[in-house]
Amino acid sequence: MSLGPRTRPLAAPRLLAKPELLAPAGGLASWAAALEAGADAIYAGFSSFSARAYADNFSLAEMSGVIRQSHELGVKVYLAFNSLIKQNELPQAYQTLLALAAMEPDAFIIQDLGLASLATRHCPKIPLHASTLTAVYSRAGLTALQKLGFQRAVLPRELSLREIDNLIRAEIMPLEVFVHGSMCFSFSGLCLFSSFLGGRSALRGACAQPCRRSYANGSKRGTLFSAADLMAAETLPLLRSWPLGALKIEGRMKGPDYVSRVVGAYRLLLDCAEEDFAAALERARSILGEVAGRPTSRGFLDGPSSALVSQGAAGLKVGFFQPQGADRGQVKLERPIYLKDRLRLVPIAGQEGLAFKLKKMLLEGQETPMAEAGSLVTIFVSTEKDAPDAPNLPKGTLYLTTSGQEEKTYLAKESVKKVRQWAQGYHLKNINPPRELTTKETARDNFPFPRHLWYWLGQLDALPEILPYSPERLVIALTPANARSFSRYKKTLRSGPQVMWSFPALLFSNGWEKIRREVTRLIDQGFRDFMVANLGQAEFLSSLGANLKIWGDHRLGPLNHLTEAALERLGLSGVTLSPEMDLETYQGLAKKPGSGSVLLYLFGRPALFTSRYQPLGLKRGPIVSPRGEKYFAATEGDAFILQSETRIFLGGCLKSPAPRRLAGLLIDLRLEPRPGELARLVKKAVAEGRGGFGSGFNLKRGLR
Repeated sequence: MSLGPRTRPLAAPRLLAKPELLAPAGGLASWAAALEAGADAIYAGFSSFSARAYADNFSLAEMSGVIRQSHELGVKVYLAFNSLIKQNELPQAYQTLLALAAMEPDAFIIQDLGLASLATRHCPKIPLHASTLTAVYSRAGLTALQKLGFQRAVLPRELSLREIDNLIRAEIMPLEVFVHGSMCFSFSGLCLFSSFLGGRSALRGACAQPCRRSYANGSKRGTLFSAADLMAAETLPLLRSWPLGALKIEGRMKGPDYVSRVVGAYRLLLDCAEEDFAAALERARSILGEVAGRPTSRGFLDGPSSALVSQGAAGLKVGFFQPQGADRGQVKLERPIYLKDRLRLVPIAGQEGLAFKLKKMLLEGQETPMAEAGSLVTIFVSTEKDAPDAPNLPKGTLYLTTSGQEEKTYLAKESVKKVRQWAQGYHLKNINPPRELTTKETARDNFPFPRHLWYWLGQLDALPEILPYSPERLVIALTPANARSFSRYKKTLRSGPQVMWSFPALLFSNGWEKIRREVTRLIDQGFRDFMVANLGQAEFLSSLGANLKIWGDHRLGPLNHLTEAALERLGLSGVTLSPEMDLETYQGLAKKPGSGSVLLYLFGRPALFTSRYQPLGLKRGPIVSPRGEKYFAATEGDAFILQSETRIFLGGCLKSPAPRRLAGLLIDLRLEPRPGELARLVKKAVAEGRGGFGSGFNLKRGLR
């Protein structure tokens, strides 16, 4: 898992065959554009269980035709089945999985480990690619994926070239690297922000993109967490020489105009002779300059930099919008626009803006299907269901995000016509889920709800405040400072609660080396209990062979019992249930038997996002949203995190039957200024079996 010497040069060219150029296909038009632009493979999502829930996506009938037509043209199809699966969704997910497997795609892209276990068991001929949302960024993490049946990994977009090189050298499995497209501020797979605000889970493809909104921190205002788009064109001489499985383009939410230009530009760079690269790069930059996107950077390829955050909006500027009523306004056009173009109106204040499809436009008082640059037109705005509520249209800049004209052109292609013809003849066979997914176990209503409290502390200095509240266990953040100072508390804890050490979410380079030394020292002192935040850390501890007891924290939190079982196969003794689950999911998990143990993340302020980049100039005070919500920045390991002022308290679970394998209730006090006072309040609430403070997260409102 070590990155090795920092001075080691990057790998020299050592590959004869080029990596695949892997293109997004969010709908039929984008798929046709990817084919025409020269993609070697495309990745697409079904209308359910896809981590781009708001893309057009495909029906089963359409997917059947897309795979057939792509294969006839020599193009591979990887199906994105990369949403986390809730307990009650397992039967439908199984049926969909088998229906898609019958179409013989070239791979499934999967995040949910429970779904992966179903796929390896029931669809063994279809390779599995680990989604970037598995958050694997180490050699040990790749080894864990391999044990779970994955044959390729999509690396997080937050890795540097040196870190990618290190993983390639391990030769564990083929790897995919993103080279272009939107980036999240949070590290891949570690974002709860959208789910916390409204139940729209980023890990289930329903992200509302709160990181793109405007925030205030002291006198600093703007889109503090809005990441620039990735553009790795300049690195192609190196990347195309490495033994990578694929160079991947992000964009299943994008239209065919984006797909056509971006795939065409990278096809040019991937195929050109070495001596022609400079000229090809100049041409590619010109093509990419016409792509509707945000300002670009090289992302994390050279390490974090201030260019990672952008104040720019996504799209090509259309003109300045002056409202003239509740549903319209005038714009002097800087570029041509057409009906069915997708536009975004961004207010001067820098909010995310209003997204809409252009359905009506007036030129000189008459309706028109298009208008040229220089025209003064009246635009009618009909906001979409995912746009923020706005009683009055604001003035601001209008951007083109997707060309309706190009979408119309690509939908008329012969390849699309064939797909639609084949789709008409598709018939879904009835597939009965196995008994393990349909049999309902019943929990005993009188099963006593355990009141075992596990207090999670960030600093050992908080120990005297916590001990009076009868902790069943203490979970201590694994930091060099805590590990070194533990000797001061040995006497206090000799007859007290058992101690478990918890890893931070992200550890790179020197940070990882320090923690590894401390783990070795703690094991030598007799500690055997550790809590991990990702698959790589679990694999590292399992490889030590020291009879350790390993638990997964909430960042590995399952939403179904098959994921619990998969983590158990990796050597975990127990795992913390996902704090973003809804009550139906919790109750479903409670009815399922299991040989491992589970924890309930009952109380705390989990990181809403976990990033490798810390914005410059942030002050210690609150970060305030336009709605007045307050957030606070902190650090954990090698990560910058954002926490809400509002704590979560999943007290609603206390009124439901408990899972028989429930080992305790996790009380997260790591970054609390008064941990003792909060411990008292939580203990009282648990004893009385009630809620009383904090947010219920998604328990009542549901999880999308």
